[in-house]
Amino acid sequence: MSSYLEPYRRAVERLGPRFEALLWNSPATQAARFAALADSIELLGRVIADLGCGRADLLSWLHTEGIQYGRYIGVDAIPELLEASRAKAADEMLPEAVFVNADFVSEPDIFKRLTVEQQADVLLFSGSLNTLEEDLALEVLGRAWEAVSRVQGGVLAFNFLSSCRDTLEGPAKRFDVHRVFRWALERTPLVVFRQDYLGDHDATVVMRA
Repeated sequence: MSSYLEPYRRAVERLGPRFEALLWNSPATQAARFAALADSIELLGRVIADLGCGRADLLSWLHTEGIQYGRYIGVDAIPELLEASRAKAADEMLPEAVFVNADFVSEPDIFKRLTVEQQADVLLFSGSLNTLEEDLALEVLGRAWEAVSRVQGGVLAFNFLSSCRDTLEGPAKRFDVHRVFRWALERTPLVVFRQDYLGDHDATVVMRA
């Protein structure tokens, strides 16, 4: 298994497909990230691809918040987490949800498949870049942007751990805020940057085609 997936695999083996296996600090910080993303994108009627969906907590959050997305596509490389996602969608009767077993890092065509075959117009990463090295994360985001920027009204949205704070525990990486922001602006002037929801801990970028 690739090194970036190994922390999640170990956590699932130890804990099962529970919230703790996602390596989030808490449900509250997870929800704050979801809210920052949703506040920055018009999601009504959108086809959202949730890259690294984990247990489909974003899907539950959208439903609870009454955000009427068009369709939800959960993508994850860990089969146990995908099974938990499917079970959650069934148990909570979450509408218009499908799930895809894929590794968005090692399968470079996944973004084209999502935008062309599944008509996704929002590619979203929430927490799923945390175990990647910065260069690899930007490479992945570049492939995602190349695909979604060809879609009318396409959006790439992601959050990451901000370099504005030094301390960090566990396998997660912090990214250089200025580098990531410049990277986004080099591709489109239509960029939203936020670091107002968890202090200096986290940052969100939304790029529009």
